[in-house]
Amino acid sequence: MMSSFIYRVRRLRAEAMLAHPCTHQYAFVGMGSHSMANLYPVLNLLHVPLKYICIRSSHKAKLISSNPAFKHIVVTTSLDTVLSDPVLSAVFVSATPSTHYHIASSVLRQGKALFVEKPPCQTLSQLESLIALQESIGSYVQVGLQKRYAPAIRKLKSCLKGGTVCNYSLRYCVGHYPEGDAITELFIHPLDLVLHLFGSADVMVLRQASSHTLVMMLSHGNVVGTVSLSTGYSWATPVEELIVHTRAGVYTLSGIDTLTFQPMDGSFVGIPMEKICHSNVSVEYLCRHDSFSPTLQASTWVEHGFYHELKDFVDHVEGNISSWVTKDRPSLQSLRPTYQLINTCLRQL
Repeated sequence: MMSSFIYRVRRLRAEAMLAHPCTHQYAFVGMGSHSMANLYPVLNLLHVPLKYICIRSSHKAKLISSNPAFKHIVVTTSLDTVLSDPVLSAVFVSATPSTHYHIASSVLRQGKALFVEKPPCQTLSQLESLIALQESIGSYVQVGLQKRYAPAIRKLKSCLKGGTVCNYSLRYCVGHYPEGDAITELFIHPLDLVLHLFGSADVMVLRQASSHTLVMMLSHGNVVGTVSLSTGYSWATPVEELIVHTRAGVYTLSGIDTLTFQPMDGSFVGIPMEKICHSNVSVEYLCRHDSFSPTLQASTWVEHGFYHELKDFVDHVEGNISSWVTKDRPSLQSLRPTYQLINTCLRQL
């Protein structure tokens, strides 16, 4: 009885991954290390049929064309060739960040659905231009800010509902980033995260602690937070930690995959209970990385949000009903507060 039940559950899981074949045609612009490590594998898991791969390098195009894994895909260096195909429904864009605005604009003008990796553009004015273009054409756009889809962050946002947050602190410290603009290409993730969790913010304090470190204090209405962003550390030992103090206790998000909650002991006539009666510290793990089970749910693609963000986009293009709340999707419009905050950082530094 038990063995047949386990077999049935496993069979249903496997069938669920095959149950919704894609009927539309897709193209991918770009093939860098990030795309090959995180996006292409997920698209393969989702059985997304890529008709085109468009890249800038003719040498890389020849390498891809000669690879049997891509034998059914048209590889080209011409974006116009891709976008002029009337059968094509949607385009994934993950190229050099500085080219995203131009490519995204071209995709929207052709009326294709667009998935564009962060950052979709470099400035607030470019974002407004993309929003105006999207609204005039009516195409669907989703921005690749996968942290919004990470299970630990979704769990944290759910726990913070009810207005019990007092304050928070966030540290995002990585290694040097000479290949691009750190604020728009790296710091967009933590800045978007705090706005996603706590709402729009006013900048109370902004200081450049060094040539590679920003420290700021943000006000989200009744919630105040401190944010430290730096490229002066190491890529081998990056620091990404968010500590949220609420009236009920303290939530700690370590990295993207571990979320804990430590309840407050309370007080008696102003005296902390932990000073009156000593007790063991209670820490509850709300999300924790599963490094043992070789399953999809335990994979880094799910834990970091890549799987569900791409599935959400494909589901929308295919017309499938998604359980994701529309207002939480990283749309161009939802990035206005993020780019306004980025614009403030760039103006004051």
